[in-house]
Amino acid sequence: METTNTEMTAERSLEIISKTIEESRRRIMRGSWKSMMLWGISVAIIALIVGHLWQNTSLGANANAFWALLGLVALGEQMYNKRQPKVPETFLGKTLSQVWSCMGIIAGSLGIFIFILASFGIQIPLPVVYTTPSDPTVHIPITAIIILLMGIAGMITGRILKSTVITVCCYISGILGSFLALLYAGPLEMVVMAGVAVVGLVVPALIIKTMEG
Repeated sequence: METTNTEMTAERSLEIISKTIEESRRRIMRGSWKSMMLWGISVAIIALIVGHLWQNTSLGANANAFWALLGLVALGEQMYNKRQPKVPETFLGKTLSQVWSCMGIIAGSLGIFIFILASFGIQIPLPVVYTTPSDPTVHIPITAIIILLMGIAGMITGRILKSTVITVCCYISGILGSFLALLYAGPLEMVVMAGVAVVGLVVPALIIKTMEG
């Protein structure tokens, strides 16, 4: 009898844990569309601004410094979240936060590293792509790398949340976007980045909002 009670208690514990994880997943899904929409629109707008300045002003590739504006977006989102009612942090929430934090740290560090190399005129053997066939300027495909990182982080998010929409959209934007960023190296790759933000973030956000609404 004692063994039976122990087994029932273990089964009940597993059931409670499963329900808690599922509720956490649903809660994150319900709240995720706002953050995805914010970042999708922000990345798309900044990408188009950078692309325009890169192609039409004397700034050239230095216009990529405007990506630092994403730091203000992160700060604004953090301040907004602090004003909202506190929700107990869950394992799923922590995991997703770490996934995107790691992606952001790698992408940001890569951008800073390349900027420092360019500022000091340091040349090291790296995979490169020519901006155009007639332009001898060497262009490191950092945008394609970042798009690929975004696609991977997005697919992990989709799999964790069991969202086919997020997984598929991020797969398409990651694979197609990184290829197009290589194909249209230079100012036009910013248009590709804007498209990736729309397909990988804005579209899933709208679909999730519609499904939850």
